[in-house]
Amino acid sequence: MLKKTALSAAVLAGMLNIAPAMADQQTPETDNINDVPAGNYTIDPLHSKITWGVDHYGFSHYEGQFVDLSGSLRLGEDPADSNLKIEIPLNRVLTGSDLSEHLQGEKFFNSSKHPTATFTSTNIELDGDDEATIIGDLSLNGQTHPVEIEAEFNRGGVYAFDKKYHIGFNGEATIKRSDFAINYLMPEGDQQGISDEVKLQIEAEFVPE
Repeated sequence: MLKKTALSAAVLAGMLNIAPAMADQQTPETDNINDVPAGNYTIDPLHSKITWGVDHYGFSHYEGQFVDLSGSLRLGEDPADSNLKIEIPLNRVLTGSDLSEHLQGEKFFNSSKHPTATFTSTNIELDGDDEATIIGDLSLNGQTHPVEIEAEFNRGGVYAFDKKYHIGFNGEATIKRSDFAINYLMPEGDQQGISDEVKLQIEAEFVPE
């Protein structure tokens, strides 16, 4: 009986020693997207946002943010075979002023009729171990048009505060608001206005489902 108990203790100790190594293999600390475990990931809304910027009558480059994003990433064994879908609640735009409410109206986001914008990837073209062009369809204000995001993988690793595995990306894109029938105060001829081009800066973290 003592021998069996000692053997069981030895086996248990061995398993405990192996467990951290296995966990490290499943959640590698890496800046190479090819090392990240394939599978389904969900966006972390606390650490994800989209910052947009427009030229405001030539006076400033005015910026705001969309927060409380939701969405999912299905990461393939080959990252080029992945799929991404992001939903953007338009009533969660932040400007730090009364403009946040103004932007909800019919002249801009018309969020009472179209409360959510959605980006769905259709193709991913890899460029090395940490960069890619993500091509997809953006649906906004009842219109859908293709958009390209120049994306960069930052890193994967366990986040010290929630003890969960996180993977993080940033990206850039430029869209034309006229494509989405948002034409209010568009510059015309020599007349200044709010630029047609809208620059997007994207920060996104994901955790395994």
